[in-house]
Amino acid sequence: MMTMPHIDALLAESALLPWVKALKISLADVQEVDTATISLLFEWLRQAQAHNSEIVFTDLPKNLISLATLYDVLELIPQAGH
Repeated sequence: MMTMPHIDALLAESALLPWVKALKISLADVQEVDTATISLLFEWLRQAQAHNSEIVFTDLPKNLISLATLYDVLELIPQAGH
């Protein structure tokens, strides 16, 4: 789950990972999302930029695509193959 109650733990876990030049993050196993999910993706993008790294996301779940479309930010989420 990538919802509000889980965001702090996900941020803490991701802070322990090494930064590489390019990251590809699959969201295939994500089933539950909310607006905090979008915030988390943008925070990871900010962190990647600060580390001169590039992130692309793959396998966005349909509910995340719907939510990002609703907030008109889908095009700001870098996706593999787009």
